[in-house]
Amino acid sequence: MYFNKCKLAVSLVLCLSAYTLCFAQQPTYSKEEKNRFRQFASGYRPETPDQYWEGILGLEQLLADYPNTFLKGDISITLLGYYQQVTDDPHLLIELCEKMLALRMHTNGAYEAAARALVDKKVRSDKTFLYAQNALKEALQNQEKWENSLRELSCRKLLARAHQLFGQHDRAVAEAKTVIRGWQTRKDLGNLELANRQASVDRAKIHLLRIYNDQKAWTEAYELASELLLTSVIRTDIAELWSQAYAGKFGSGAGMSKTYASLKATRDKKIIQSVEKKRISRPAPAFEVQKLDGEKITLADLKGKAVVVTFWAGWCSPCIEELPYLQKLKAKFLKQNIEFLAVNIDNDSSMRRDMVASFRYQSAPLLTFALGDLEMRKAFGSAEIPYTCIIDQNGQIRYERKGLGADFSVAMAHQLEWVIGMNEAE
Repeated sequence: MYFNKCKLAVSLVLCLSAYTLCFAQQPTYSKEEKNRFRQFASGYRPETPDQYWEGILGLEQLLADYPNTFLKGDISITLLGYYQQVTDDPHLLIELCEKMLALRMHTNGAYEAAARALVDKKVRSDKTFLYAQNALKEALQNQEKWENSLRELSCRKLLARAHQLFGQHDRAVAEAKTVIRGWQTRKDLGNLELANRQASVDRAKIHLLRIYNDQKAWTEAYELASELLLTSVIRTDIAELWSQAYAGKFGSGAGMSKTYASLKATRDKKIIQSVEKKRISRPAPAFEVQKLDGEKITLADLKGKAVVVTFWAGWCSPCIEELPYLQKLKAKFLKQNIEFLAVNIDNDSSMRRDMVASFRYQSAPLLTFALGDLEMRKAFGSAEIPYTCIIDQNGQIRYERKGLGADFSVAMAHQLEWVIGMNEAE
């Protein structure tokens, strides 16, 4: 009897101890934790190493103060992203990936984040392949539930980059071609996303071109590079990659400038012939927008000037890519009486003005940035962005375009010269 009572007492103590331990390790949840996390991980991403370090120190101190915080998983993935910006140490990055995955193993996108961190830093490790393969597996499983192939294409590109990193070019090429076909054949693109299709296809082709150059498959590289030089809406690095492919295919750079000039002339001629057929004349809608300094500007204020108006949003990739092109166009016509008005149509918020100012500073400081809305964009007759038009000195829209397009710079410059010349002739 005594033995049974002792046994029961021991069992009760063990249960209470286990319960106490479990209770002590329950996640903590407080406003302090949420506010401190937002301070270092919400809003705009850091831009300099010092800012990334400030975030790292702040988040690590948060973990030290609240070791069982309910935000531990979110902190781990944020720390991985921040450390990725300040170190190339593969051992540290793998360790951070492992810690993050231990906390977010079943969270959508965890493997993709880990794979991206290692691939971006060119970490040649079995973990790189493992994470990339698991990311694709997870994306394919989710695709069946959500009927969305975006994650699959993103993860296939990561896997292609992992194959390329290890010199497995045939597998890298196969995955890259699958990504290209995926973007070309997607059926679930809405109107606002149509402008993204060509940009996404071109990014995938540029990645394939890099693989060809790395593989020294010069014939394939040169053919693809020449195609992209003529058609790609993504212009970054195209000329450099084409030059590498040319020198590889022909054994030297002799004749390169003449070939490039010929390709460019062919492209420009086709663009000019096309856009001259697209000239229009209709009244621009009256509008009023607020510049970043609070000053209001109306169409009436701009009478007597040629005006380039573009509608853009921070979430729209082609919009962001278009801003530097408009910056160059403004610089080209700096002595002309032309106003370049970049109208943001993101939802209004307390952070919107700072976001727009950041884009202006980074991408296009010569442009006049203003805050608009969807109603203003609709008044111009377009439901797509980026939407860009040229208004002449009398308030008539003379040319408009939707999306970015490979012909953007040449087309806009030619049409602006026409509008200016037309006014001078009058």
